Amino acid sequence: MRILVTYGLVGRGGDAVQVLEMAQALRNLGHDVQLLGPTPLRPYDFSTPEGRLRNLARRLPWWAKDCLELGMGWRLGRQAEVHARAAELILHRAGIYDRIGARLADAAHCPLVAWLDAPFPIERAFRGEGYFAGLHRRSMLNLGEKAQRIITVSRASKEYYVQLGLPEEKILIVPNGIPERLLQRGLELARAHPPFARAHDRVLGFVGSLSPWHGVGLLLEALRDLEQWRLQIVGYGEAYASVRAQAHRLGLGARVEWLGALPHEQAFEQIAQFDIAVLPHTLPTGAPMKLFEYAALARPTIAPDLPNLRELFSADEMCFVPPGSPSRLAEAILSLSRHPQEAIALGQRAQARVHQYTWEAMMKKLLAAIT
Repeated sequence: MRILVTYGLVGRGGDAVQVLEMAQALRNLGHDVQLLGPTPLRPYDFSTPEGRLRNLARRLPWWAKDCLELGMGWRLGRQAEVHARAAELILHRAGIYDRIGARLADAAHCPLVAWLDAPFPIERAFRGEGYFAGLHRRSMLNLGEKAQRIITVSRASKEYYVQLGLPEEKILIVPNGIPERLLQRGLELARAHPPFARAHDRVLGFVGSLSPWHGVGLLLEALRDLEQWRLQIVGYGEAYASVRAQAHRLGLGARVEWLGALPHEQAFEQIAQFDIAVLPHTLPTGAPMKLFEYAALARPTIAPDLPNLRELFSADEMCFVPPGSPSRLAEAILSLSRHPQEAIALGQRAQARVHQYTWEAMMKKLLAAIT
């Protein structure tokens, strides 16, 4: 099948990885896939002209950034219409004011699947930023009318779009995942580097964007009470300077290793050095890819006790703690370290679960829903 995968303006981290892995999974399933967007996708590469442009754009007020995104979306829509006529399926990752998907549906003679990630206004509210609410609603309703299927990542996300007015019967929940190649690599690394294998060294780890909602500051607060542990942080983002300053204020010094934004596969392999992997906090609507990656490497994992995360893993597979509490986070780390065999078993059960969350499996689910 000839599939056109289109995307609007996306981030340079997990968003870019998500789009690339969806396209590659479809290729792995034997489909002819064309990828089209306003800028090339180069995850975790901040040195490109596109990366520098994004750095400049971050300093703009939200309304100026949104106007820029609208302009780039208009340009992409014109380009994509030409390619849409040759496609047998269009998979479009929509933006907050998306007009591209509806244009493609009108131009093409094939089904359009709209991928709506976790609701944009939830992220905006966490940042204290506004958005053009009326324009967002109108564009989503138009997209919902034209798309054959709407994909989103969690029950909470689905509820948001239904309340916005999108047809519930069109919406399918397809969480994020992990590519089969990384899952196989994870199985190898987990055997070679099991947790708690080093006699006198204990490593906590976090991989992901240093966004405000990931709550890395909570992990730093917890680390203050864990004298035998050191912490590796893989990632970069808008909160990078503030969390580094926080680590300095807390006197953590050399106990925190800042590894920066590594290439995706290198960041994945770094997880094998963790004895316990942590997601300190997250949005209540997403399906964080880092949880699947932690699980693929059989790391005992601590995550906030949120409904969207319990949809993905059970309490027998991950250690859930009340969100926002550094003391409860520290207690969970100590509990796992005092019972290492139980912690190892926890990670192994998560690893068994993650086989159902490969990107290839997710794309099969998507394709089955439109045939």
